[in-house]
Amino acid sequence: MKWLLSICALSLIACNNGSTIVDGGPCNYKDTIYPAKLIYLETHDSVRYNAWLELEAGINSSDKTDTIYSERLNGGPLFAEQIKKDSIVVGNTYTFVVKQILSGSCTPRVTMVKFQKF
Repeated sequence: MKWLLSICALSLIACNNGSTIVDGGPCNYKDTIYPAKLIYLETHDSVRYNAWLELEAGINSSDKTDTIYSERLNGGPLFAEQIKKDSIVVGNTYTFVVKQILSGSCTPRVTMVKFQKF
């Protein structure tokens, strides 16, 4: 039994390679909000949607506008119920959030779209 425990412990140490990477909270962020204009709602099956939004120059790229996709940023699709409930419409401007870490060892920069009018 001791032999089996020793092998398990050694395999955990070997997999770690001596790194001390810590990822977790608590973390504090500074939120900066920007306008994001909804330019297209792409449907997968009339229930799930991906929203394409345009950011002004200087937000992600210094000299050009950028197109972002809500499904990628927010980790999943918009659903038809939310689009109807929140009156999400092409042409409206919503909130793009950039979260920069201030303290802790979480993801240093987080971006997301909030479907709240800007």
